[in-house]
Amino acid sequence: MIQPQTSTAMTRRNCLATLGAGSLGIMLSGAARAEESKGKWDEKSMADYTQRLFDWLKANFERRAATLQSIGGKEFKLEYDYLAPSEDKKRQRTFERYAEGRLSGKDTEEHVTACLADYERVRQALAAAEAVASTAWKNEGGEEAAKEGRIYDSTITAARLTVVLDSSPSMKPYLEALRKEITRDFAAAYFVEVDGCQLTRTAVVPWFFAAPVQGVNPFTPERHIPKIPSFEEQPHSTFIRWTRDAPAALSCMVDLMKTDAIYWFCDFDDPDRQDVIVEFGKKLLAQKAKLYAHTLDKKVPTLLATLAERSGGQVVRKKI
Repeated sequence: MIQPQTSTAMTRRNCLATLGAGSLGIMLSGAARAEESKGKWDEKSMADYTQRLFDWLKANFERRAATLQSIGGKEFKLEYDYLAPSEDKKRQRTFERYAEGRLSGKDTEEHVTACLADYERVRQALAAAEAVASTAWKNEGGEEAAKEGRIYDSTITAARLTVVLDSSPSMKPYLEALRKEITRDFAAAYFVEVDGCQLTRTAVVPWFFAAPVQGVNPFTPERHIPKIPSFEEQPHSTFIRWTRDAPAALSCMVDLMKTDAIYWFCDFDDPDRQDVIVEFGKKLLAQKAKLYAHTLDKKVPTLLATLAERSGGQVVRKKI
């Protein structure tokens, strides 16, 4: 098993060479293993996090249907079957007992499998409608104008500022104040939250953090979930992994949100791997986007600090 490397041992000279043109010389071989969710699961907690997945899917599908209407010009009706409101008392009790963690193992599997199948059926219908809308889409939004603003002591010029917030327990108390500070001058800034800032695997789910963007085709498949996870894939654990995928959030900002400036607030307490930073860095520099890395008091990993500098951004060490 390959052990994660930290970037703190790299010199500034090595960092600049690493982020230069050419192949990813430090790319580690093999697929990165998905981080296993920590903690002891019981029926109630599994039901809770599976429901969080269901809630995300429902909201995501509603937003996509609304986009088909507002941008694609065609109404799309979300037609659920098992998940639709029902007068069936037995089905109602199943949903209630599941939410309370009181279904048997067999009944839980049957219920969750039925829910996932319903979401997958609707997802496929959405994807088919989006494929048609994608070919007809035309860029009529034009380019957004850059504006200058202040975030604490930093002056930032950006047309499309995106913000990645570390929502881990140690950082969550600061997020409200930071949102207020950023939106004072950048009211249209796009925010996403990630539970932690670990950079030890390549981006897996950039679509999880995406939203429609002016001037960008909103119907292309890479912007949306490609398949609903199965019961065997443990949807409760799968959803947690999505919320912890910091590389996916950063990649999304560049590849899908087409940002020209990323403001990343985190504690940099989590491990990182040089090849993951390099992969993100090459995307960022190719798009000529700037990185602002804000930490309260910790030192930003050397390679990330160099990336921020080279991109035209900066490292911000400031307590809130």
